[in-house]
Amino acid sequence: MPDTAHPLPAFDPASLVGTTLDGRYLIEEHLATGGMGAVFKARHVYMRKDVALKVLRPDLSASAELVERFRLEAEIASSLEHEHIVKVTDFGRSPEGWLFLAMELLFGESLFTRLSREGFMPPEEVVTILWQVCSGLEAAHARGVVHRDLKPENVFLARTPDGREVAKILDFGIAKMADPSEVGATQAGMVVGTPEYLSPEQATGSVVDGRADLYTVGLIAWRALTGRAPFTAPDPRSLLMMQATRPVPLITEPRPDLGDFPALVATVARACEKDRDLRTQTASALKAELEVALGPSFALPVGATPPPRVSYTTLPPVEPPRMTPGSASGTVRMGSSAPTTPPPPDLPPLPPPPQTSSGAYGAHPATPAPPGAGWLRGHPLLVAAAGGALALLVAALLWRGGAPEAPPAPVVVAAAPPPVAAPAPPPVPDDLELARDHLTAGRAQQARALLEALVVKQPGDAELLRLLGHAFHDEGEVVKAIETWAASQALAPLDAAALEHLGSDLSRDKVVADRAARLLVKAGAAAGRALDGALAASSTQVKLRALAVAREAGPEAGVDTLGGYLALLADPDCDVRKAAARGLGELRDRRALPRLRERAAERNERRGLFGVLIESKPVCGGPEAAEAVRRLEAR
Repeated sequence: MPDTAHPLPAFDPASLVGTTLDGRYLIEEHLATGGMGAVFKARHVYMRKDVALKVLRPDLSASAELVERFRLEAEIASSLEHEHIVKVTDFGRSPEGWLFLAMELLFGESLFTRLSREGFMPPEEVVTILWQVCSGLEAAHARGVVHRDLKPENVFLARTPDGREVAKILDFGIAKMADPSEVGATQAGMVVGTPEYLSPEQATGSVVDGRADLYTVGLIAWRALTGRAPFTAPDPRSLLMMQATRPVPLITEPRPDLGDFPALVATVARACEKDRDLRTQTASALKAELEVALGPSFALPVGATPPPRVSYTTLPPVEPPRMTPGSASGTVRMGSSAPTTPPPPDLPPLPPPPQTSSGAYGAHPATPAPPGAGWLRGHPLLVAAAGGALALLVAALLWRGGAPEAPPAPVVVAAAPPPVAAPAPPPVPDDLELARDHLTAGRAQQARALLEALVVKQPGDAELLRLLGHAFHDEGEVVKAIETWAASQALAPLDAAALEHLGSDLSRDKVVADRAARLLVKAGAAAGRALDGALAASSTQVKLRALAVAREAGPEAGVDTLGGYLALLADPDCDVRKAAARGLGELRDRRALPRLRERAAERNERRGLFGVLIESKPVCGGPEAAEAVRRLEAR
């Protein structure tokens, strides 16, 4: 592609808004500016389709060699048809000299933005995101494409129309084009990756392959799980030296509680090995390690291809020994099925577990009690289910022991009545039943000890995880409770009591409230009663949080979101009125237009002598109401 003859204008992103690039893309909005250029929302004037348009800085697009490299990388990126890689649809250079890429327009936020807001994230969320990143890298590396500039800013958490969150890798090929070793000479202003996320190979100028991307995935995991980067330095040169020579610490150093996830600690440490021959070798291998790093707490993203069955043990696969009655071994290796011991042929099989109603753990109780210690008392269906567990225990005892022996015939003595048989001893309750009893009585600490031991034995049991979350919450360890409920919710819907707790957690600090909100959104219609309880709170901040959750959960939740926002539109607090107006704009319900127009038209006036108008300005919340009106009328 020849260099343009037109002089390149100074790079002012705002000046491009409203112009039509290359006669095809009407630039409507400036979204962001980075070191390589700017990103805009644009509309293809012929296809009437919205796209994201990345426009390079003029000084980077002035070199014919760079233009050709960029064209080749754009061609490669456009060929990477993968759900977890942003789709590139067009590449070109306008008559004015602007070099651009057209990509799919995504809605959501970057991983960088989320981490800036939340500090660190639960392991379940981090592993799910990085699994998707590895899935995208797997496809790219298969075509010989190495990203070279992975970082939280280049991982976008996109919200799909059906409500799913999908991680997508951005800027494939840009970093490779910008690498001086690829272009031929170092040029002023060129950035060779980001020092905080550079691999040792890049830091030392060595040959780079796909394992460099895997090192960066390990550093992103480190940052997301701990809340900070493993290395900090006063200048880039010192930081590069650390990346090249200093071992990456274990994630348990800043966060000892992550020791509860030993497989995850080992996976991150292996990805962060300085010697790339000791590092995880492929994106496929790292993805597989992430799948098992949390055990059954890991849930594949919706729509992902299920992985093969794998073992959660670190032992190498061996030929399984033949199972014999009474054997305690139960390890399941890849591709094998769980060993079973059939019952003796002369005994009937165990009866099936008692059927329970689908409402036992999901429906709202008729008269909800406020959550707290002893929460089980307010949920009689849960207490009644313990009877079913007891029946199974008795049946199991009979099956294991075989048919009971007949009691000896009583010895009859003249003139003496036959002896009265002593009553059978009561059955010994199992640990799950005891844990339920402890929770019912408000003894959360004892329940927690029993449930933690049960979860180790049965890590994929949604009910055990759900009950353990209740024990954590009753003890005041709210963050642990929410993380445990997240693992349970990945396996089965949460019960009404857990949702009530999450509704009350919307009144806590923002980090906790945001985590509770995400679980309530996933609960959908079942979260309705919990949200109604939060809306009854006196705090307007809690009401705004509950309304935001209800808006995302949808009308199935049965919450009067429109009425809630309209009521807050008249709140005496200025910030609340602004937030309510913005919420109504997001709700997209045209029934709000009359009230919004009234608020937008209200003015604060100051008059002088003889009523002369001196100043007139919108009331607080008026501009936000006007913007909401514009959005609703544009539908």
